[in-house]
Amino acid sequence: MDYQNLSKKARPVLFITAALQSILFCAVLLCGVYFIAIPSYYLTEAVFAMIAGVIVLLAVIWMIVSPLVRFRRYRYRIAEDRIEITEGIFFIRNTMVPIDRIHQIDIVRGPVDRHFGLAKVTVTTAGATATMRFLEIEKAQCISDTLNSIITTRLRSRRGDDNV
Repeated sequence: MDYQNLSKKARPVLFITAALQSILFCAVLLCGVYFIAIPSYYLTEAVFAMIAGVIVLLAVIWMIVSPLVRFRRYRYRIAEDRIEITEGIFFIRNTMVPIDRIHQIDIVRGPVDRHFGLAKVTVTTAGATATMRFLEIEKAQCISDTLNSIITTRLRSRRGDDNV
């Protein structure tokens, strides 16, 4: 199977996630600057306003740029022997999970995912977990079923029986 890109349904979820990150970033940074630096003699309200403007500008840029980059870079592939997931903004992470090592497959849907009809498939091995995010619910179920059948077939062929 070739690399699969995200569905267009994932875009609003990426933008919502970036907006929540930006709001949290602004709140923490502005509170920190206000309560730690304002009592200082050198930081006047005008300087604080300029710092706040820069912080908000950076947050808005993050809200616009990061979802677009994440959408373009995120891809996954289910090969015969492994799952490959590529994602990232500044640092690109390539995750490879051997199918033979999979212990558990979960389909997870948060409130934002449910609203947009998306889900995550989390694959757990003895040493780590890997998550395929922003999948349409039908695609997530199909991936889960496919992985389950591959694992079951391999277990049966190793044992030489049908009692798996």
